[in-house]
Amino acid sequence: MGSSHSYLSDPTSFATEVKGKNEDSNSWKAYDYVIVGEVCTAGSVLAARLSEDPNVTVLLIEAGTSHEKQFLTQIPLAWPKILKSSIDWDYQTVTQPRAGNRQHDVPRGKVLGGSSAINALIYQHYFAEWESLGATGWGYKDLYPYFIKSEEYTPHLGHPRVASSNHGSSGLWKTGYVDAAPIHNVVIDACEELGVKRIDDFNTENGQMAPPPTRSYFANLDNIISGNSIAVAYLSPDVLRRHNLTVAVTTVVEKILFDGSDLEPRAIGVEVSKSSSSPKYRIKANREVIISGGAIATPHILLLSGLGPKGELSKVGIKVVRDLPQVGKNYYDHLSSGPICLRGKPGYTLDFLNSPIQAVFAMLQWLLFNKGPMTNLTAPGAAFVRVDDEKLPYSSKSASGVPVRANKTGPNTPDLEIVWFPLVIGGFGVQTPPGVYGTTVGPVLLKPESSGTITLKSASVYDKPVIDPNFLASENDLNVLVRGVRFSQRIGRTKRVDGILEPRSDSTDTKDFFYMGDADPDRITDEEIKEFIRGHCSAAFHPTCRRLELRVFGVKGLRVVDASVFPNQISGHPVAVVVAIAEKAVDIIKADATS
Repeated sequence: MGSSHSYLSDPTSFATEVKGKNEDSNSWKAYDYVIVGEVCTAGSVLAARLSEDPNVTVLLIEAGTSHEKQFLTQIPLAWPKILKSSIDWDYQTVTQPRAGNRQHDVPRGKVLGGSSAINALIYQHYFAEWESLGATGWGYKDLYPYFIKSEEYTPHLGHPRVASSNHGSSGLWKTGYVDAAPIHNVVIDACEELGVKRIDDFNTENGQMAPPPTRSYFANLDNIISGNSIAVAYLSPDVLRRHNLTVAVTTVVEKILFDGSDLEPRAIGVEVSKSSSSPKYRIKANREVIISGGAIATPHILLLSGLGPKGELSKVGIKVVRDLPQVGKNYYDHLSSGPICLRGKPGYTLDFLNSPIQAVFAMLQWLLFNKGPMTNLTAPGAAFVRVDDEKLPYSSKSASGVPVRANKTGPNTPDLEIVWFPLVIGGFGVQTPPGVYGTTVGPVLLKPESSGTITLKSASVYDKPVIDPNFLASENDLNVLVRGVRFSQRIGRTKRVDGILEPRSDSTDTKDFFYMGDADPDRITDEEIKEFIRGHCSAAFHPTCRRLELRVFGVKGLRVVDASVFPNQISGHPVAVVVAIAEKAVDIIKADATS
């Protein structure tokens, strides 16, 4: 069945146009596996691995375009320029009353490779607690072989203590370290001065499990995907030349189709279209339909297909195929407090790139030699800490420290990420003042208690779903971020940054760009920090919908493989975990096919 060397966009070449209401599914164009990969990274992995068997046919459907001409996705520092572009779904939440009474952006990749193409190229695989939550077979030791299988790690002279033996050497996904701006190592030293232990390599079993109970630790985060998204890694020209693999782009899956059984319906295919007014087409799945749409698109498609809470589906006129009350529930996302900008001296950061001349020169360096400042990560490092670590400076002279509940998923699991950027930024859509230098620190809530929902606006896939993360519904989430802000302020006041970062002695001007970085952590009150967080917080773009069961309950022939199957929100950036889950899922799918 079809592919060749190109991507297909005309549905008549891979699907069958709908002519009547009661068509025989045997008349539709058919594939063994139909993968709906509209947003998620996992779809490319599944397509490449399943099509390794020449005896099966595989169709991957992507609503966005091919990744091949998306130039900016290959440049580490260019990531912010991709947001709100043609390859971003540009989702927005509903107004969040406790988070500034604002709608929050939730970027998702509308391109082959999904959000791995717009995720700032950060690679890490932290999640230590899944097995303790009852997800048998999904512990770190279970997934570690799949991290290794997916990875081709290239050693870097700047990181001699990282053992290549702990990384994959023959995988499809290239990883490695890049040079960072001088401010990166300065901030690392400042974190160590504040009491955070450094670990040589975060992405190993020791990095996952080594910290003693209730102790915090540091991890160097500049392990990058060397300019290649998952589509670049897995959908190589050789893979695309397989005659049993078809890749369709700019095609929207409207719903999953079922065989009509009321007792245990079976997914038999999907219905697709090019626009809300275009003809509709159908495709049969001989073995399975696999949904890899991510934490937003997957529940959206399931709900549109009649799988979800009966009352919600009935309100928008969708026939209930299976009453599944949990579909679209337990939506979580990491939440950042908002940027804390610390003033600095020239020569240590990348703020010089705000000059158009310097920016053009840096781009030429990247184009001609794949070198220069554009190879830097936008987030070269981070400290991962516990909020119940009494040795860290979370309190102040003005406040004893807001009360917090640490996460309950394990004593070694971080609940705060303190991430930094090698330049001054003011958040998405905020213009940086000219002529400033410094670094930006962003505390990120990793284990939110607040959860939200994905629901339908209408019965049409062309109406985006209603996203309500319910940010800061838990006061504890706000209190955890308060501790993160105080820690971040203290980075700018360590001995290590003296003469490099220069926050003012204090500031009470809430409208000043550097207000929170200049504010004295021993004088600013908890309520003043909370007010800042409410007005400046933003989603960190790592959404999940809690579960870990690849099969959809009560439905045959339907599987979900993406971040929406996570049993809880992980303490890190999710793309490598999604890839490992997809690699393991392929083995499970192949085993099921032969059983």
